[in-house]
Amino acid sequence: MINIRKAMICLAAAAIAAVSCQKDDTLSYNNMTMGNIVNGKFVSDQGNTFNIIEQLCTGKLEDEKRAMVICDVLNETEGASGEYDVRLTNFAHVLDKDAVRLEDAVEGDIITQNPINIEQLWFSGGYANMLISYYVKPGSETKHLVNLVYSKDDKGRYILNFRHNGFGEVLTQENASQMMLGTAYVSFPLSKFITEDNAKLVLTWKWYKSIDSRLDLNTITDYTFEYEWKRTGFEHKF
Repeated sequence: MINIRKAMICLAAAAIAAVSCQKDDTLSYNNMTMGNIVNGKFVSDQGNTFNIIEQLCTGKLEDEKRAMVICDVLNETEGASGEYDVRLTNFAHVLDKDAVRLEDAVEGDIITQNPINIEQLWFSGGYANMLISYYVKPGSETKHLVNLVYSKDDKGRYILNFRHNGFGEVLTQENASQMMLGTAYVSFPLSKFITEDNAKLVLTWKWYKSIDSRLDLNTITDYTFEYEWKRTGFEHKF
């Protein structure tokens, strides 16, 4: 079972050191990108390697497998192509999890489909990346489970069903005052099971119906998103 962190590091609102008004040689401030930690170094989905020579936040990035980082790109690393020396200002954990074939997800914990929302979705590095939200009870030790279940239909499209099991910790009309919205980053490596360089995807998930910007807790509805996926592409969808 995977324990999703119930409160992601708030990257957008993170306190970042003030930048001097004086001109310097910094290539880029507050660069935000996602990637993997390879041999102790951060490698972005675009293929650039970031060498951390200064760090302004707490925690050890090298202890992560995949992460979202904010950094100042100081300069190109001398004598290296595609490498940059950076100042790390903040980072957030990203759950990196393989998708599950539909035929392997017909029983047990994976079959449950409690409501979960995809706040943001983008494709990079062969991954489907998501900022997700779901309701939790503050102080609870319940571990939530998420999975991406896939199959292929007779039209050759990949059907991706995003599932969530709250193990009883689910928002209802009765317990709404006791619950709070939690968020997390999650990535699924699509290139592990999609063999084509280009493919049609249909992503589905269940979330509460929205009426005038308010959630109708009595109505859970199906959401669908279709996409023309490219193995080497990068695109932020919403």
